[in-house]
Amino acid sequence: MRPALAALALAAACNGTPETPRQGVGFRDGLDGGAQSGERGSVKITEVLWSGAVPASGVWDPTDVFVEIRNESARPLVITGWQLVVTGANTQTYPIPDIGRAIEVGEHWFFAAKATGCFPEPDAVLPGLAFFAGDPVEVTLLDADDRLIEPIGADNAPPFAGGYDLVESRSMERVELMFGAEGTSPTAWHFYTQAEVEIPNNDRIAPDCAARTLASPGRPNSPDYSGATASGSLE
Repeated sequence: MRPALAALALAAACNGTPETPRQGVGFRDGLDGGAQSGERGSVKITEVLWSGAVPASGVWDPTDVFVEIRNESARPLVITGWQLVVTGANTQTYPIPDIGRAIEVGEHWFFAAKATGCFPEPDAVLPGLAFFAGDPVEVTLLDADDRLIEPIGADNAPPFAGGYDLVESRSMERVELMFGAEGTSPTAWHFYTQAEVEIPNNDRIAPDCAARTLASPGRPNSPDYSGATASGSLE
């Protein structure tokens, strides 16, 4: 055998079975009872009450805030350990605690700063959740492995909608019929709008607060009457 061929044969014999490529981050399937990984856009941030709540007394509470999400994937998701990152005057990360079940397809969950104010039964409490009125608001949802699921708002611009006018506080809601709209686009958002409907979507607000705190936590968003961003139907 020629020397070159002999050396090649010896090298091949030493290599053996190739190793499985190492993965930087594994995909969580939830089969171990833990969290599941997400895909970009599988869960959306659909409402933010950044401007605080107002009970019947009229005393504004800027610390009574919430963030709502909706599962838009094709399967239930266990999102324990996923993270909401709020960027404004400061950047703060809030891990989502174990709620004890998956968020179902199409279901809304909302996370409040506390359960002692206008939102007594949130899906979870995120202690310290805060926004700073007048400052830019950007909220980013990450899964348990820091994969980006969705950003909304902007870290260099005021909130796209919502606010407190010294009488009422309104949330920033996502337009329901805006297909493919980016959460970082102002046209994807509108103020909460009161509507005459048979089934109220504000029933998770304490009765003492419903008149002056206008939002739809844990429920489908109110209609957009601005005419600026969406019209028509799902058909």
